[in-house]
Amino acid sequence: MAEAAEILKQEYKQMRKADTGRGQTAYRFTVRQLESLIRLSEAMARLHCDDKIRPTYVKEVCRLLKASNINIVKDDIELIDN
Repeated sequence: MAEAAEILKQEYKQMRKADTGRGQTAYRFTVRQLESLIRLSEAMARLHCDDKIRPTYVKEVCRLLKASNINIVKDDIELIDN
């Protein structure tokens, strides 16, 4: 469990660091996302009928969260008066 907690901590720190590099003022990765990672890791353990949260569960949950957060960047729409 200690190893899984360490991986969770490192992954969360890495996600926060990567998110701040975009020059945004708002963070997408907040404490709420950390809580979600914990709950999803617990759910992954239950899914595998396991009473321990394994590092592989934490890594998979982090991968899924990263994949679900996409950044959509589009140009502004200009309206033309007729």
